[in-house]
Amino acid sequence: MKEKLLNYFSFESIFKFLVIILPFHVLLSVFLQYKIWIPWVWLYKEILLFVFWGFLIYKYIINNKKPIFDYLDYVIFWYIGYLIIISLIHFSGFRSIIYWWRYDFEFLLIFLFAKHWRIFLQEKLSYYLRIFLISSSIAILIWILVRFVFGEGILVYFWFSPHLSSWNFIQWVPIYHGIEWANVRRFQWIFDWPNQAAFFLILYAGLLFHYLKAKKDYLFYLYCILFIIGWLVFLTYSRSSLLWVIWGLWVLLLLNLKLIFKKYRLQSLVVLVVIFILWGMFYIRYWWHMDEIILRAWSSKWHSERMIYGFKQFVAHPLWQWLASSWPWYRLAHDTKNIDEKYFIPESWYVQQLVEWWIIGFLFFIISMLLILIRIYPLSKSLFFSFFAILIMNLFLHTFEASYISMLLFIFLGLFLAKK
Repeated sequence: MKEKLLNYFSFESIFKFLVIILPFHVLLSVFLQYKIWIPWVWLYKEILLFVFWGFLIYKYIINNKKPIFDYLDYVIFWYIGYLIIISLIHFSGFRSIIYWWRYDFEFLLIFLFAKHWRIFLQEKLSYYLRIFLISSSIAILIWILVRFVFGEGILVYFWFSPHLSSWNFIQWVPIYHGIEWANVRRFQWIFDWPNQAAFFLILYAGLLFHYLKAKKDYLFYLYCILFIIGWLVFLTYSRSSLLWVIWGLWVLLLLNLKLIFKKYRLQSLVVLVVIFILWGMFYIRYWWHMDEIILRAWSSKWHSERMIYGFKQFVAHPLWQWLASSWPWYRLAHDTKNIDEKYFIPESWYVQQLVEWWIIGFLFFIISMLLILIRIYPLSKSLFFSFFAILIMNLFLHTFEASYISMLLFIFLGLFLAKK
């Protein structure tokens, strides 16, 4: 009985729990912090991250093993070390350091942990994929029910904010975000932003395709699910992700055109008809607001202006910006009431890296991402495409700031690369 209890609460079980619970992170954090009044509850994943690293070091010591580091590991170590040193030299308060370390390299710490813990795993990689996909599928089903059956208003009972499209950080997560002048609800699920929802769906689609692609009997169902996922991404109206979803679907279609023509002609015709019906219904309902919904020229203008201003900040101060000089989380460390957002939100993860860490930190980060991208390609082409799409999203968004999704992404990237 004692052994069963210890296994139930083992380190392995805690890691599985993290993989299962992260898709519900925002829902649980909002409810527990604002309804149950448990302060700082959203820091549980950071606490677990430190526990994981302590346990990893302990496992290597008691097993008399030495970790084998490669070029990718060293680049990440240099990047993290560079960020820490600069943060301490140009100290701007503990609050800034906590937020910036947390968002800038937390996902890289979980990546290194997953990569070097692989030799101690009790289960195969497919097992961790399966429990993630089951948990995420349940979460997406709840998402669909909230959006199309119960309505987003039900989230108020879980302490989401009824203040719609509240971009003010004083308010907590709204039940949904909308598009101004179009009366459209953006599909954000139980996440905090629609772009984060698109980020999660792209990751889910890549891992689902990898898991089911070899199961020939499930291919039709797989493509049906991917079609639903693509439609949900469309309803987030996240333009940066939507472009790559459309591109990815075309790639899948072209790569499997022969198989579709031979085995799934009737099913493909049905799917095509459904697509035209859905698009027709959408167009009939929103045709007079298509520019505001799809193109959003005013939003694109604001994004580009902020990005250009951020790049000008880098050019003007290539050596003296450093920590806490950029990012949406700038609001949490500085008084920004009388400052235009374009002065501290560059709308691009890469421009943000340039502003804060100059060319050295930027190059460390880019090299590490490219090395991961190159190494993941022969191991999983579907995860490669998902990761590539997410990196492209970061050209126009601060995608990695969604730490709960970034951690999931880099957990599986680390596990895949450790398998190699």
